[in-house]
Amino acid sequence: MKLDTRKFTLSAGLTMAVIYVICTVFVALFPDAATKILGWMIHLTLGDEVARGQNISFGGFFVSLIQLVFYASLSAWIFSSLYNKFFDKSK
Repeated sequence: MKLDTRKFTLSAGLTMAVIYVICTVFVALFPDAATKILGWMIHLTLGDEVARGQNISFGGFFVSLIQLVFYASLSAWIFSSLYNKFFDKSK
């Protein structure tokens, strides 16, 4: 089965946008918990000095959102292109 590269890419980008919005809301509402969770995810102990300086702005939100959607879409395009290339050779 081949993947539709365009649909897969758009789906991945939209998925990343939704996840990013949810994450941003969580960070805005619970900055201390978000800092702890991020520290656990990347295997670091983040001190209180990091958590105190975190403010979410609309500009920062949109710039980050655009970057994450771009990277997710690019990754999905590369993945689906390689998948389709290897799939064609396996027959």
